[in-house]
Amino acid sequence: MKNILNILTDFARYAVGILFIFSGIVKANDPLGFSYKLEEYFEEFAKLGEYVGFLEPFFHVCKDYALPQAIFIVILEVVLGVAILVRFKVKIVSWLMLLLILFFTVLTFASAYFGIVKTCGCFGDAIPLTAWQSFYKDLVLLVLILVIFFRQKAIALSETGINDFVLAAIGLLVMLKMSHGLDWYFPFNFTLVVFGLFFGIRLVEHIKAPMYVTGLSFVAMSFFSFYTYSYLPVKDFLAYAEGKSITEGMQGVPDKLKYFYVLKNKSTGELEEFEKFPENYQEKYEYVEARTEVIEKGVEPAILDFSIMTADGEDLTDDFLTSDTFTFLWISYDLDQALLQVQPRANELAKSIQEDGYRFVGITASLPDKALAFTQAHNAPFSFLFCDQIVLKTIMRSNPGLMLIREGVVIGKWHANDLPSIDQLRADYLKK
Repeated sequence: MKNILNILTDFARYAVGILFIFSGIVKANDPLGFSYKLEEYFEEFAKLGEYVGFLEPFFHVCKDYALPQAIFIVILEVVLGVAILVRFKVKIVSWLMLLLILFFTVLTFASAYFGIVKTCGCFGDAIPLTAWQSFYKDLVLLVLILVIFFRQKAIALSETGINDFVLAAIGLLVMLKMSHGLDWYFPFNFTLVVFGLFFGIRLVEHIKAPMYVTGLSFVAMSFFSFYTYSYLPVKDFLAYAEGKSITEGMQGVPDKLKYFYVLKNKSTGELEEFEKFPENYQEKYEYVEARTEVIEKGVEPAILDFSIMTADGEDLTDDFLTSDTFTFLWISYDLDQALLQVQPRANELAKSIQEDGYRFVGITASLPDKALAFTQAHNAPFSFLFCDQIVLKTIMRSNPGLMLIREGVVIGKWHANDLPSIDQLRADYLKK
């Protein structure tokens, strides 16, 4: 019985640890995107006045501070995953894990039950899960974390042995499989380094190895989250990633349908169903109705609401997606919140690009009057066109940011903190 409990405990510890690390890293790759998802949760929960009306001010405050919460959660998730794998402060870690999973289980259940958020954001935009899928995943995690919680003393007292090497190898294989599914191996490499450091440090500093490895993982994930927030995600999982075609993303695949026709026999009065109309059916039958059956489910377009409009409502989308001219889009979903210190550099870059004969326009979700005032106030050598705010937030994890397209294909994307020089653009991008 004791051996069975030990096996179950080790399985729970490694399963939770690996999943926490994977989930945290995927979200840390795009902390701004995760904060948008938290904002969506808080905004929708604040609307449930009948059930949580007394918490409405609380949810509004949470929404205002969604970004620091997002960064805190992704770092905490990875650190807890590492800590449980190396048995660091098991009592505190098991409590924090339990509280965290209880919070997310309640959140995902409420989201699924009330139907307020379609995708949970548990794995960022890399692996979209429905609210119910996320809730069931959290239930499984809750059971595993309860095993850890009630077996925390046994975990804390156990020593590193051959079983840890075996479980680490299995955990790495699982992480490799998940990373391969994303075509992004950073989660695997990070976990490999964690295990390598832990087993290596144990050889020279047996007692303090868990503390050192957990501390280093905290430093690494803090740097990684700061980097991906200050620049762009290291791996872009969205439909507007470099190399992807916006035009193709807007198309999707329709359902494959099978048609059936219900006809009434004029002689017997019976209803009969046919896959195609009988020849000269009017002589014997009377048409009643038709129905369809989905044979193969199609694929919804990855891009649904992309459009570029003038202030007068003229749709220029096709022009931008079919043009063979290099086109630069200076994207700022909200001009009131834009980083203004980069505007002079953007102006100079825009002038150089336009002198080279290429198109440079601003895209915003702000009102036309505000866009015009912004252009005049900052002497921008370009005008603004308009697009939906959610679409712009999805395209660019920076406010503002620069995107280069040609014939509807995304050629390059840059954060406001990492704008290229005109010489760099000429050498690396502006080639026929």
